[in-house]
Amino acid sequence: MATTDYVLSERAVYEILHLENPLPEKFPPFCRDGFLFLQARHLLNQSCRPLHYFALVDSETGRADARFALFIRDDWAVSPCAASFGSVEFSEDLPDEELRRFVGEVITYSKKLPVQGLRIVNYPNCYLPTDSERLHAILLDTGFAVKYEELNQHLIVSIRSFTEQLHNAERRRLRKCQQAGFTTRVWTNPDVDELFGLVRKARLRKNLPLSMNSKELANLVSNFKSDCPVFTVWNGDLLIAACLGIRVTEDILYYFLPADHEDYQNFSPSVMLVESLYSYCQFERISLLDLGISTSQAVRNEGLIQFKKRLGAVESPKFVFEMRF
Repeated sequence: MATTDYVLSERAVYEILHLENPLPEKFPPFCRDGFLFLQARHLLNQSCRPLHYFALVDSETGRADARFALFIRDDWAVSPCAASFGSVEFSEDLPDEELRRFVGEVITYSKKLPVQGLRIVNYPNCYLPTDSERLHAILLDTGFAVKYEELNQHLIVSIRSFTEQLHNAERRRLRKCQQAGFTTRVWTNPDVDELFGLVRKARLRKNLPLSMNSKELANLVSNFKSDCPVFTVWNGDLLIAACLGIRVTEDILYYFLPADHEDYQNFSPSVMLVESLYSYCQFERISLLDLGISTSQAVRNEGLIQFKKRLGAVESPKFVFEMRF
């Protein structure tokens, strides 16, 4: 059941809208297409409840110029529940005082919830550098602290070929895959059991946690088919590498759940896999290929960091903020 709570700002230009477990039609339109992870269809697909949605709505246009969602999980208010990030998304034209008032209202309401505090995972700074800096300053000013600074890495997609920016060692590995006759394709109707089996074995081998189970993966692939194409590398009929490419925005593709076959580690088919994503980005005019974080709660994975560097990756911080009540 949805509830609303309107709070007029002092300037009477914006209304702060709060919705609890809203129906899809109750979400106000946002000022731009924005991040997939903050759209109603993705928020409602995340499993935690209750969902509290906040929007800073222009009283003249009815459009939200800022939005934020939190869930309750393990006695914490968290943003997100099940996504790469949550946080506050806002119009670049929104004045700092309005953004600060919006964050303040979120804090005030969150303190009424039966939680220990509020934890916010922000998007990587490379997504929106100016907005990230503005939000960072306001969150610290309103009482948040940086819990972790993760290291994110991404590729800048241009007309340059993928191989031009590769380190010699990775170029040799790519050539080895090509000479072996491996092929790449977007798997339009993936066998989720086969895909999950590859992911599960790869993450166990690398001592990495599984961020979702097979049912959740099937849900993601089914409900977000156009936003989450499955990229693959094959040796004949054998699946040897795969990942999801999540279209976070029209201009950003996120490399998610990469996995490779244990018998093909000498080939490093992940290089060929990333090449296929890079080519897809060029075709779709996507300028940023996000390779994800290479740290876990700020602990560096040096092997992963160096691998991405050899692909030509650029580093960017990704902050996790926390406020204890």
